[in-house]
Amino acid sequence: MLRQRLIRDERGTTLPELMVGLSAGLVVFVGLTTLIVVTLHTTTRVSARVDATQRARIAITKVVDQLHSACIAPKVPPIRAGSTDTALAFVRAPGGAVSPVPILTVITLSGTTLSQSDYAYAGGNAPLWEFDESEPASTRQLMTHVSPTSPSNPVFSYYASSNGAVSATPLAQPLSTTGASQTIFVKVAFQVAPTGGPNAEAATPARIQGGATLRLTSASFNKAAPSAPCQ
Repeated sequence: MLRQRLIRDERGTTLPELMVGLSAGLVVFVGLTTLIVVTLHTTTRVSARVDATQRARIAITKVVDQLHSACIAPKVPPIRAGSTDTALAFVRAPGGAVSPVPILTVITLSGTTLSQSDYAYAGGNAPLWEFDESEPASTRQLMTHVSPTSPSNPVFSYYASSNGAVSATPLAQPLSTTGASQTIFVKVAFQVAPTGGPNAEAATPARIQGGATLRLTSASFNKAAPSAPCQ
């Protein structure tokens, strides 16, 4: 009898109950999918920004290291007149050379590409070095997707000495001959846009800055003492 009653029993999940269960499951599935997509997008943006920051640090380190090798002769200004907020021209010598041969280096931001051109030494003695500027001896791309940190901020800024310290006011650009002869500090600042796809491009640009002091000795404690480049 019990077996027959169980066979005839029509109790079970009704259609409305089934629809409610499916709807609840769909809501949970959509929520999990959205969470996964948002997490993947955020991870992509963060990874792209970290990559841009690392590449920017490598580029700015190269520029600053070369500026640190710019003091070839005492009291000879290495920064060249005519340098601007997007074009830095200076004389340097490769590190470690017993008899350093000067090189004219020009680092330029053209569009969104930061590049470097080196011009070979053609003769002359300090400070009247001559270079073959008809064609660069070498040109290389330092970085792409580069821009100023803001439309009003320069990529390269030049500072003279004031009261025994670096002046808070940058020199006027393009640098005049007098300005170039007074430059004891060069500041480099730019931002790099992340690359790698739509999600990466939505990441915040990586901003970075650095600088090099063009001196051979420590600054004098006497604020009235002159402070020339490569002194």
